[in-house]
Formats: sequence, C-alpha cells, structure tokens
Amino acid sequence: MTTQATIVDQQQAYPPSTVVIDRPTDDLFAFVAACQQLRRRGQEEHNAQLTQATRQLTDQLTATGRRVSAAALQQAAGWRVADQRRHQADQQLAGMHPPSRLLREADQHNDTVLYRRREQALALLLCDQAGSYADLAPQVLADRERACRQQAVLVDDQEQLNRQLARLRGLLGLLAQRRVRQLNTELRELDRQLDQVQSEIVHQQALLDAIQAADTNRQAWLAEHQDTLTVGAAAVVVLTRRLLALANPPGCPTPVSEVDLDHPMGRDPLAPPATNGNAPLVPVPDDTGASTAAAPIVAAGSVEAPGQG
Repeated sequence: MTTQATIVDQQQAYPPSTVVIDRPTDDLFAFVAACQQLRRRGQEEHNAQLTQATRQLTDQLTATGRRVSAAALQQAAGWRVADQRRHQADQQLAGMHPPSRLLREADQHNDTVLYRRREQALALLLCDQAGSYADLAPQVLADRERACRQQAVLVDDQEQLNRQLARLRGLLGLLAQRRVRQLNTELRELDRQLDQVQSEIVHQQALLDAIQAADTNRQAWLAEHQDTLTVGAAAVVVLTRRLLALANPPGCPTPVSEVDLDHPMGRDPLAPPATNGNAPLVPVPDDTGASTAAAPIVAAGSVEAPGQG
C-alpha cells in the first residue's frame, strides 16, 4: 500500500507509515511524543472554542437580561460548539459537489429520509477516524524553519570560533592560553545550544510526520465510506435548497443566503438539542487521547424541518 505525502518539506521526512510499530526504533519516541502533543493542541483548541462560546452566550444573555447558573452556561456553550462542528461538516459535504444524478435522486425523497442520510454522513465526518491536524501544519512548518535558521546561525558562529582557535594553536603566552580557554568555553555553549535546536528540529519533523499520518488515515477512512458521504452530500444540498426556498418567498424584502439545517427556525441557546435517544455524542479528545462526550448530536428526523412530499 502506498501513501502520498500531503506535507512538502525540504528536510528528509520519516519513512511514511500508518503503522506506528513499524517505525524505526530511534524515531518511535519522538513520533509518540508528537502524537501526544497534537492531541493536547486539539484539546486546547476545543477549550478555546468553549471559552469563546461561553463569552458570546454571556454577552447575549446579559443583553436580554437573562441570568443563568455557570453550569447551565457551560453546558450551553458545549452545545453551541457541537452545533458549529456540525455546521462545518455540512459545509464540507456541500463542498463535495455531488453529481447531478444523486441530486435528482435525493430530490425524490422527503425531508425525513434526507435528514437520515445527512446524519449518516455527519457521523463519519465527526468521528475520531476522520480527525485531522492539517490546520496545524503551517505553524509547525514555520516553527521548524525558524529553528533551521537558528541552527545555521549557530553553525556559522561555531566555525568562526574554530578558526580563531586554529590561529592560536602553537602560540605561547598567558594571553594566548587565556583566549584559548575562553574560546573553548564559548564553543561548549554553542554545542549546547546546537543540541537544543537540533532536538527542536527533530521534534518539529516528528509533528509533521504525525500530522501527515493522521491525514493519510483520514483520507483512507473517507475513501472507504465515499458512497455514504456522497449520498449525504446530495441530501445536504437538496435540504439547503428547500429551506432557502421557504426562507425566500416571492417578494421577500430581505433575502436569506444561509440556513442552519439543524435549527432552520432558530432555537433558545439554553435549550438542549432535540434528540430521539439514539443520537451519538460528539467526541472530544482529552490529554490522554481518550474521547469524552461534549454534546449530543441531533438525530435524524428530530430537527425542525418542514415536511416535503
């Protein structure tokens, strides 16, 4: 099985492999550490989204004079983040541009069937196997480039000190000996700094490798379920068209250009998402790599969608 690298970098990458145990022994520790750091970064990003959602809800409720407990506010923030993830997944599905054949087929079904198909596709996009850290690659590449530039500067300084040291060899005298000792001290410090910078470069390369491995796994997972995703994409496109048609009747003074498939009529931000008891939970990775439930996903047929057919 061959894989195609998604990250271009000047330095030689680790051997591409989706199986961790097959990696060279001397690289295994760096790779595992990089995977752990990526999970921590993912958790930090999720926490930042929760903080932002909490702040937005606080401002919104304060403006309307509503007061709620901190626990209720935190729970509502989790629901908002889950809704945002589902909305982003809807955009990914719509961006797949399903073929016209599937669009015509989807248009023959009522909303309940289309929402069920959408849920099947969303479940694939929001599961752990579809997770990706590709958005972190530009920052990692920038950090690595900075470390490489720092390494080049240190190597240049080291060469200059070595040239000075070579000129002093064979010279006698107290001043010459003192200068030699000083140069040796400076060289040891440069060696220490070089070791740190080179370790940083190795770590950044391991991060790139971990990002690439996760993206390769994601692409393989999505390719395996391409049919379900394409059918779900057609359902999202058709549902969006129907809701936009309802939101923009003839003579509408303020056209609506975007709709929320989960809540086309809006909802109270403090009200829990409607579920039928079978809705899966949005997984949120913790620092150990395990997944915890952040908020329930709206189940098919439970959203406020107008009936068709």
